[in-house]
Amino acid sequence: MNATPQNILILHIAGLEETVLALPALRSLRSHLPKARITVVSGIVGAELIRLTGCVDRVLAVGRFRRAEIFGPQAFYRSAGALRELRDSAYDLAIEFQSGSESSIILSASKPRERLRPGSSATGGVGALIERVSDLLANRPQIHRHKAHEYLKCLEQLGVRPIESEPRLKTARESDEAIDRMLQKHGARMGDLLVGIHPGAGSAGQRWPTDRFASIASRLINNYDARVIVFSGPRERAIARRIAKALPARSSIILRLPKLVDFISATARLSLLLANHSGPAHVAAAVGTPVVVASVSAGASDHDILGSRVEHIRAPHIEMVPEEEIYEAACRLLKINRAKFLGER
Repeated sequence: MNATPQNILILHIAGLEETVLALPALRSLRSHLPKARITVVSGIVGAELIRLTGCVDRVLAVGRFRRAEIFGPQAFYRSAGALRELRDSAYDLAIEFQSGSESSIILSASKPRERLRPGSSATGGVGALIERVSDLLANRPQIHRHKAHEYLKCLEQLGVRPIESEPRLKTARESDEAIDRMLQKHGARMGDLLVGIHPGAGSAGQRWPTDRFASIASRLINNYDARVIVFSGPRERAIARRIAKALPARSSIILRLPKLVDFISATARLSLLLANHSGPAHVAAAVGTPVVVASVSAGASDHDILGSRVEHIRAPHIEMVPEEEIYEAACRLLKINRAKFLGER
């Protein structure tokens, strides 16, 4: 970089999962350049999350081509407005966290003076190309790096040092109060052991069978006197109803929370969340909630949910994830959480 950038554009047009993983990098950049103006172009759901963190000056939401999101009336209107604003701004630097067709359009509209992306230098990538060729000639092994740490690594070229390595989120007071009222309305009492279930995922191949979620929930109700909260998005309503119907009467609550800020507050009330590998599971872990994840993978991946109280139960196919291992992990985390609670009294 020729000089310290003062007007920075970050391109991260991604889903909720990858937006959560970018939070450590965004906070570290803000800490390193407290006076710079930072604008983030994000996917629509991700934009809501980034606004809640308060670590950037401006968030512009655009629709993604994935699942034709951009062609929805609201998404198209927001995207057009974002492009108009970008054309009228003069950016010293664009940081391309997430590449793709959408990012190419944004870069063409904004015309930043310099560009930076993972694995490149801000002056055109020649140094990075030489380094990659050197690695190939030396037969050096590829380094496995988590996505959150890859974002942080990209910022090293600006002299940014990490202030955190895992995502973290705080709740909003108004949402906390709204969730407390909602839980009281459903008969939840202070001191109840609340276990959440989020049965949704990005694709059917990542969704653990509904009957197994219900089975685990029943065991936790019988053995821990748990109260179960089933989270239901627009695509999980039928699944949520099936899970609740399989549980003892008045032992479960179905929560439909259209606002992300309310979901964050709700997960903060939980003693445990059972979920598939999904954006909401990343959010819950960032809040600090213990999470057990049914995950399709043979081993650690660059998108693993980060947190000291997260357990991944893995298998090469979602239906091969063992129910007993999920239950045992849930019991472990509940006992740890209970011991921590008693130690803080």
